[in-house]
Amino acid sequence: MRTADCKCGMGVAEGAIRPLPCWGGEDPEEMGIRLIAMDLDGTLLNSDKLISPYTMEVLHKVQALGVKTTIATGRNFLSAEYFGQLIGANAPIICCNGGMVQDIGATRPLFARYLSADVVRRLLSLCHERNWYAQWYIGNDILAEDFRPEYFQVYRTVQNFKVREVGADFLSYTENVLQCVVRDARGRIGEIVEELTRHFTPREICPQQNTSFSVDLTPPEVNKALGLRALAESLDIRPSEVMACGDADNDLAMLEYAGTSVVPANGLPQAKALASCLTDSCDEDGIAKAIQQLVSAV
Repeated sequence: MRTADCKCGMGVAEGAIRPLPCWGGEDPEEMGIRLIAMDLDGTLLNSDKLISPYTMEVLHKVQALGVKTTIATGRNFLSAEYFGQLIGANAPIICCNGGMVQDIGATRPLFARYLSADVVRRLLSLCHERNWYAQWYIGNDILAEDFRPEYFQVYRTVQNFKVREVGADFLSYTENVLQCVVRDARGRIGEIVEELTRHFTPREICPQQNTSFSVDLTPPEVNKALGLRALAESLDIRPSEVMACGDADNDLAMLEYAGTSVVPANGLPQAKALASCLTDSCDEDGIAKAIQQLVSAV
């Protein structure tokens, strides 16, 4: 794909460039970007699952200008809240692939969508029968029949991380489930998704972020754009005033929704095709660099 320079000084897909708004001054009517929503893995976090000091500095500067910043992730609220606290997020957190929006320290969500209890019972029973490892999210908790550390390396930098082991009593925990995740260390997720589609209709579950080792199963029509829209509307912020940053297939709807879409160099081709700004990789502080260029007072 050929690239051209954009206002942020980085490559963008030529022929698909949208105007890139920048901070225009203290008058709210002159603000271009008022809300920044950032994916975690592969975007805000580097390969060590950390946020660099430089990125933290840039985020604190943009917050001081009055720009709202938040996390938009497929992870559960406990993990998303942890990183939200680290960056000083000044807007509610979007987690579970857009299935829940909740403020840091809050006990009730601003927005939430749940899988039906019947679907969860059938799904967990199928996973148990097929010996597929399943985890699921209720409120702040990650539940599983048993805890297998090898499946949770992505959470290694989250303090106080824990999994609630429910054992053979797993069917007692099927109400208010935000998301299920099925994992397979042998890389057979493609086969598992095929079987899931034979057992469940698109009106029952939506597979997202399909890697060779895991797939997220959300309520139908749930995606990060849904959660981001709910958050933006609650803040009276228009899509044109939103910057979305992401790298993967579960970020696509969010990237389409936002007036400014930033994708790091390590992003998937599908994500890059939707980008109004391409930036350096997650290991090169790409998101911070883009924010520093796009919000001109930083």
